[in-house]
Amino acid sequence: MTASDDKNRARDGFYRLLSVAMTYGWARLMAFLAWCALLVSTYASLDGVIGDGTVSPLGFVTLKTVPLLLAVLVALPNVMLHIVARMILFRFSRRNFNLQCRDDPHEHPLSAETKARCEATWAYERGRAQMRYESGLLPQVGVFGLLASAMLAFCVLGIHLPPTQLFPNIGEAPPTWHIWVAWTVLSTATTSFMLSVGRILVRIAGYDATTRTFADAARSFGLCVVSGGLLACLTVSSTDPKTAQASIAMGIAVGLLGDRAFIAVSNRAAAMLGTEVEVADPGIGLRVIEGVGAEDSQRLQEENISSVHALAFVPVPRLFFNSSLNLQRICDWQDQALMFVYVGESRAKALREQFQIRGAIDTQRLGRLFETMPAEVQQQVVVSLNFASPTHSRQLFERLANDPRIDELRAYRAAALSLEPIADSQQPA
Repeated sequence: MTASDDKNRARDGFYRLLSVAMTYGWARLMAFLAWCALLVSTYASLDGVIGDGTVSPLGFVTLKTVPLLLAVLVALPNVMLHIVARMILFRFSRRNFNLQCRDDPHEHPLSAETKARCEATWAYERGRAQMRYESGLLPQVGVFGLLASAMLAFCVLGIHLPPTQLFPNIGEAPPTWHIWVAWTVLSTATTSFMLSVGRILVRIAGYDATTRTFADAARSFGLCVVSGGLLACLTVSSTDPKTAQASIAMGIAVGLLGDRAFIAVSNRAAAMLGTEVEVADPGIGLRVIEGVGAEDSQRLQEENISSVHALAFVPVPRLFFNSSLNLQRICDWQDQALMFVYVGESRAKALREQFQIRGAIDTQRLGRLFETMPAEVQQQVVVSLNFASPTHSRQLFERLANDPRIDELRAYRAAALSLEPIADSQQPA
């Protein structure tokens, strides 16, 4: 290798690094600049309004204490979320799972093509998850943090700025209702944000936090703020002496309810306007899968899995890398889902109740043994599954015997996992 080749390789590496920085770095830079502008504007707006005490950090500049404290409080959500994001990136860098396919001695041998396909899919989904974390996590965190800081800044300004400054064209007696609305939104935003951070920390402790976690948290935070503001505008009265207490209590209640408060408010608004009420899908269809509870159903819906069909055909590695679910548990759920999809719900229940067959893998094994069964046993299978004749049963079992999706599921269920630590040079900064 010549010196010119080394120079060309270094140049290509620099251009590649610059391209990645231009692709993923600009979003974070713009969010950071917007956040800094928000903090400076918050302090500048409050500088001439509140606070008499001053502080001089390192003797360079003199700042008012109260506006500086409020600006720091506005900055805290973004800082806290970025610390949490770094925790996620550090933990993900320690999870380098490798998969080695092997044959189950109690099952029909797998083909080399099936093993190679499973290992290739595993490597692809592992790289996809790594790219998803490294390139998508911090921008999601930046958007959520900027949204939270912006809501706190607007509420602080609405509470402390004089009404004549906010409503200069109203006259000598500007309204004060916006103060109580701001208190409601402030208490709603604070409650919702603290609950979201708590849930995210719990997810991190269980190795179950993804970019979708922050996106859902930001969505829930936004819906809570909108719901709190709307309820405050409809119910708060500036003439009631207990308005402040009622505003804060209402905001905390809306923050605790979360998305349910938005559903209630939106349904109430839809009823007032005479439109149809939206009904949220709670994922009840997944409950037919044994072992899937209410929390599991909600977690699967976060991965866009809201039906048995979606669960049956989602790649096993994708669900493994995007959640804290055990590989064997994922395989068990998909085994049952495939049986429901291939044979139908009624026949799947008959197989489970009469033949103790829980999934598609056991159904495939039954199909391979169908021709060697005595005639009376074959007839019993035909009657139990409500087929017109043994020919219909053979057609189904022949298709299941050569189904590549079931073979892949068998490969994942019998595979061996190994955890290899990543070198320090490969870990995210």
